[in-house]
Order: sequence, then C-alpha cells, then structure tokens
Amino acid sequence: MTYYGDKAKPRTYAARFASPDRSELVSVVIKPSNQLKITFLEAKDITDLGTLKEASKIFVPGGAKLYSARTIKVKDEEDIRTYYFYEFGLDKEHVAVMATVNSGKTYIAGATAPETKWDDDGVKLRSAAVSLSIS
Repeated sequence: MTYYGDKAKPRTYAARFASPDRSELVSVVIKPSNQLKITFLEAKDITDLGTLKEASKIFVPGGAKLYSARTIKVKDEEDIRTYYFYEFGLDKEHVAVMATVNSGKTYIAGATAPETKWDDDGVKLRSAAVSLSIS
C-alpha cells in the first residue's frame, strides 16, 4: 500500500545520476532474474543466465555494435562473485554495462553518453559502471 494508491508508478531505477545537460547518465537497475530469463529456479549467479556470449542477448540490444565484453570475478567475504561487463554503441550513444546476480535479483549498472562526449568522459563513465559491487 502506498500513500498515492493506484496512481503510484513503480520505480524503474534504484539510482540514476545525470549530467547537467542530461546527455550523460549513470543508472542502477535491480530486477528479478526471472524477468530477464524465464526459469523455474532462482538464479544464484550471473552464469545462471548463460555464458558471457549468451547473456549478451539480455544486456546488449539487438543492432548494437559490441566493442568489449568480459567476465570479471571478484572475491568477496564468502565466495567469488562473477560480473559481466559489456561496452557497446547504439544510435550514436556509447554504453558501458556491468551486471551480476545475487539471491534471484539482477543488479545492472550502466553509463551512457553520446559518442561525441565519450572520448572526454568515457573513462569516468566506464569506471562508474564497473564500480558496481554487491556484498
């Protein structure tokens, strides 16, 4: 129950930051993993969504030009967590995405800017996406 009743809209983003002109964005989205890939079992790791290549169909839109894709493994307190990183271009936009899964939820951090601004700000935006860390 919300204070706004049925007029309340579900939040799309867990966090979203924009440059003053709103051309550069950093966003964090949290979605149930079964919304991304239909399965009866709860995803425990991003590899449950498929290999790096198979999961690219989930995280990289069709028609995008893939510049980079890699698996990143990070040791946390209890285990080794796997992250997938994708960098691609689509419609004059440059996008960096980092994703992982924890307890059936997929955490996605993305950064985007026009291709014309990526040369100047791409390192910072890529770093923002790659900074995603789930404990």
